[in-house]
Amino acid sequence: MKKHHLALSVLSLCVSQQLYAQTEAGAAANNNPSVDISESIQTQQQAAPQAEFEAIVVKSKAKTGTALAQKISEMPSVTQIIPEKDIQAQAVGSRTTGDILAQLIPSLGTSSGSTSNYATTMHGRPVQFLLNGVPLTGSRNLSRELNSIDPAQLERVEVLSGATSIYGAGAAGGLINLVTKSTQGVGLQHQTRLGLSSARDFDSDSLGYSVGQSLAYGGEQMWGRLDVDYEEKGGEFDSHGHRISPDVNQTDQQDTKSLSVNANIGANIGQSQSVDLAVTYYNDEQETDYGPDYGNNLGVLLKGKTPSLRAVKGAHLDQEPMTRKTSVNLNYNNSDFAKSNLSITGYYRDEKGRFYPSGKQVGKAVIVAQSEADIEVAGVRAAMQTEFDIKDMPTLISYGADYEREKSEQTYYGQDLDKFIASNGLIAESNGLTYAGGPDTTTDKIGAFVNADIDLSDKWHTSAGVRYQKLKSDTDSFTPLAEQVLQEYFNQPAGKVAPGKTNHSKTLFNIGTSYQITPEDQLFANFSQGFTTADIQRALRDVPSGFVVNSDNVQPIEVDNYELGWSGIHGNTRAKLSGFYNESDKTVRFNDDYTVEVVDTDERVYGAEASISQKLDDNWQLGGSLAYTRGQYKNQGDWLELGADRLTPIKGTAYAQYNFDKGSNIRLQVLAIDGTDRAYKDQQKDNDTKTNANAISGYATFDLLGQMQLGQGKGRIDYGIYNLLNKEHMNVYHQATYGDMNRLPSQGTTYGISYTIDY
Repeated sequence: MKKHHLALSVLSLCVSQQLYAQTEAGAAANNNPSVDISESIQTQQQAAPQAEFEAIVVKSKAKTGTALAQKISEMPSVTQIIPEKDIQAQAVGSRTTGDILAQLIPSLGTSSGSTSNYATTMHGRPVQFLLNGVPLTGSRNLSRELNSIDPAQLERVEVLSGATSIYGAGAAGGLINLVTKSTQGVGLQHQTRLGLSSARDFDSDSLGYSVGQSLAYGGEQMWGRLDVDYEEKGGEFDSHGHRISPDVNQTDQQDTKSLSVNANIGANIGQSQSVDLAVTYYNDEQETDYGPDYGNNLGVLLKGKTPSLRAVKGAHLDQEPMTRKTSVNLNYNNSDFAKSNLSITGYYRDEKGRFYPSGKQVGKAVIVAQSEADIEVAGVRAAMQTEFDIKDMPTLISYGADYEREKSEQTYYGQDLDKFIASNGLIAESNGLTYAGGPDTTTDKIGAFVNADIDLSDKWHTSAGVRYQKLKSDTDSFTPLAEQVLQEYFNQPAGKVAPGKTNHSKTLFNIGTSYQITPEDQLFANFSQGFTTADIQRALRDVPSGFVVNSDNVQPIEVDNYELGWSGIHGNTRAKLSGFYNESDKTVRFNDDYTVEVVDTDERVYGAEASISQKLDDNWQLGGSLAYTRGQYKNQGDWLELGADRLTPIKGTAYAQYNFDKGSNIRLQVLAIDGTDRAYKDQQKDNDTKTNANAISGYATFDLLGQMQLGQGKGRIDYGIYNLLNKEHMNVYHQATYGDMNRLPSQGTTYGISYTIDY
């Protein structure tokens, strides 16, 4: 444990993650890619001091998340823009979007290493993930938002902590907007991408490859882009060279084939109007010969034996784990509608996820089942922005409304128990039985908002908003899993849960301000409210028969967020420091028996984050970040610690980068997690047998990344060596959640190399 404290102490001295400023600088900046960042920043309502850092230019026809009635960069709270070049530098090999964002966003939870981004919170609260400004996170959350788009297709990522009046439901921890690439410039453009990945020993089972192609056209009246990426991933191996067992809880990416498509086409209609159609498609499916090791005669499952956590060859699944997502967004924009800017976006998303089949103890019986969820979402968002002066103070009023309907269903497909037992859990074939994974649910979200941004002076900016949010749900009648198993195994009558309705509404507020105290320093403060319900379908999955679904029994969760911070640029040093506190009157608890419940008790989360970057000279740059998050919930009058399934322990990053004269670079980076056993000790002291808090061991991993420019018209080579020191460790997700079968080791050293050429 001491060595991890030492690593974090070192990190605290060189804390940083490069602090990025949004540079939506208007047409002048967009048409001049060489514009200095200081010129761009002066056009923002959140101006920042000048520094000699590389400019971040937002492309003139780039999608800015048109459903956002207000740019993220104009909100006086903790913001960050991650540009394309930083995303691509981290994306070599088999790295996922979750891996990349965990490294680059200080307060975001660590990557799970699986298909899921479950437990990836920000400031201890759920994150609303967006794709081009349209919500990816729904009421029924499969936690696969970061497995929705190939990172090679991202133009930038916009990050906002805390809630906002623009988005109410589901954004208690903040917003992360994934913006896909769009057209820049005039004429026809192409890009080809090729990549290879492997484990440390270059085992043939670990080899993977990727290929991608982009085609874009930019014209005065029309523009469009098509990105297609295909990838095949190999198996995963721990630091000892042993193949890692499949993740039987959330599934993983081993032996997975994936196809990601991003397409958009737009046109100008007259002088002030435009339309843009964006379509994304993502599909992955696992095709593996390896299964988990349940031990002799299923000893791990039936007798509580300790699992080896190694993969066993010979697996055969009727239906392989998979993810499939399709999204369609159609936006209309009129920049001169009643002297205002009008934006209307309609969207549709269809999402299906299939999990790994696994054994389940249901009462006194054991069943084997494979879960599959299907979610369909349709919505519309309309927003107006009007600029005017109030007593010579520039003011921007954003106002609008949104509506979304989500339909979700989840089913367990039974597997042949005899074949499963005979094969020691390697063969899963359907037995024709189905079980409800909760009720089929329809959720309606209705919202209206107004937000004002005012420049009180050339140094003082303020923003305030109000949102009315209504959440309604209708649930169908269903038979709980335990009741159905009792009927099948013990011939007992199966009870049901009757159809139900819930209806909740809330008026939410946010207010924030930023003040330029010196030409180099800025202070900001922010208060915001979030409002959501727990995942209703998931929470109702394990209720007993006769449970009544109504507004009294399914309560919403309201979160109040407070933030206070400072940012500054002094010469070639850029830094940011902020503290936060949020509270709610309810807590969501993931119990030891895998049930989920909303507990009517107070909860509080607090912490701080810091980032700094230092440009030593034209070649050397250093930086890193440090994030501290801690939280408690009240139990019988005592404050007990929240577990790591909700809060990432202290997380630090650091890097040193050398930039060569002709655009090439090499970078050494580290990510460190501190160990903690507070929640585990509270659970033992309180004798709370329902919770599943575990002691978390700390670790630190190093990566070596680089880019090599091959010359004009010859492309570039990107390379990465991840877990450079082959550190044996287990990530936070695999330490904190589920049971012994989930205590999977993380990968040892892995390699990636890619070639990209624009022409």
